[in-house]
Amino acid sequence: MVRVRFAPSPTGYLHVGNAKTALFNHLFARKNEGAFVLRMEDTDVERSDVSYEQSIIDDLRWLGIQWDEGPLRQSDRLNIYRSHALSLLDNGLAYRCFCSEEELSAARTRSLSRGEPPRYSGKCGRLSHEEAQRLVSEGRPFTVRFRSDGRPIAFHDGIRGEVSFPRGHVDDLIILRRDGTPTYNLAVVVDDMLMGITHVIRGADHISNTPKQIALFDAFKSLPPAYAHHSLLTGADRKPLSKRHGATRVIDFRSAGVVSEALVNYLCTMGRSVATEIMDMDELVRTFSLDSVSGSDNIFDMEKLLWFNREYLKHMPLSRLIEEAGLAAPDAVKISAVRENAATLNDLRDYMEIFSAADIKENALRYLMNTAAAAETGRAVKELMGGREGLSFEELTQTLRRPADLKKKDFFMILRAFITGRSDGPPLKEIFPLVPVDIITGRIDAYLNPRHKG
Repeated sequence: MVRVRFAPSPTGYLHVGNAKTALFNHLFARKNEGAFVLRMEDTDVERSDVSYEQSIIDDLRWLGIQWDEGPLRQSDRLNIYRSHALSLLDNGLAYRCFCSEEELSAARTRSLSRGEPPRYSGKCGRLSHEEAQRLVSEGRPFTVRFRSDGRPIAFHDGIRGEVSFPRGHVDDLIILRRDGTPTYNLAVVVDDMLMGITHVIRGADHISNTPKQIALFDAFKSLPPAYAHHSLLTGADRKPLSKRHGATRVIDFRSAGVVSEALVNYLCTMGRSVATEIMDMDELVRTFSLDSVSGSDNIFDMEKLLWFNREYLKHMPLSRLIEEAGLAAPDAVKISAVRENAATLNDLRDYMEIFSAADIKENALRYLMNTAAAAETGRAVKELMGGREGLSFEELTQTLRRPADLKKKDFFMILRAFITGRSDGPPLKEIFPLVPVDIITGRIDAYLNPRHKG
């Protein structure tokens, strides 16, 4: 049976790149009728926080991801990791390292000055059993290091094909810190081994960890899972997606008014060979395979995400759209009139101000102030609307006299600014009957205020 896991660290909010990892694992598990395990890698006591854990859980649920087991927490399993580290010690596959931070730092500096990657010398691995026990009895602090045989390691990556690492790549890595807590690679291997994980699908930034984990699996005489490393998300500058590129956390996209289906659809199709772009979760599951996933890094294109979002807002059942946007059901007709113009739920709420706020957006106001006929046209519109009940847009435009020196497109832009308070939006013919007269005249009055005259 296929068993996959998603193992975030609750040291911050869920990054959209980690959301991609979670989604790929979810799709793979469902496609293969397997199990999805949610595991919290919370051994970093100083940075881990239960509020981040809850936020990650909330975001996963919002994305529509379902897990079969968990959330399991590494902080509840510390004794298990220690016992496995001690078993390696007992079998001569690990040793205690008594080197101080100062010694290790000096050694790193020397290696870097020679242009060599920092590697532990293996000094404490050459201590006799009696020497090591003497230092322990003296109370000397120590870490526990894996005793690597340095052999070359190769594995088949489900996305990238054959991957190999040369002799010496895996050094004597630390598996237990001085305080007895496990390092990442030990905890991951023990968990994957005991939880029966069959496939590890994760980002390409973990490729370098894979040979270390395979070496540990071998030391425990256990078969490693199958590995697959998907592409990372980058900004347009081809650098890893980070705060400098804008929104990067799932919570940011939620706050920006992106609906879950759009974000899921985009993350699950970017960098994949797919026949069609718009797919719901069932279709994504049905069409998912590791063979369809590219190993090349993907540029996260916000405009493309907004295209997906527009499509979902356009076709979402109106009742659901009203609920998602937090709007009122009696405004359904008005919502229907503006929904196709909105790229996000925030945009939709903003467009709804057309019907309720007698102000003029900055772009529209600037246009009016730079158009000589704006004040004259505004007064004429106000006069017509005050004298005729139920005036249609056709009657308004037929009755108004467009100044001879005013182009038709400028004339209609003036009308749009006064009717909607915006320089963009749905067709005026459709929106005009829905906007209260006092809102339109209020906008005109606000513009005719002397401080707005240009």
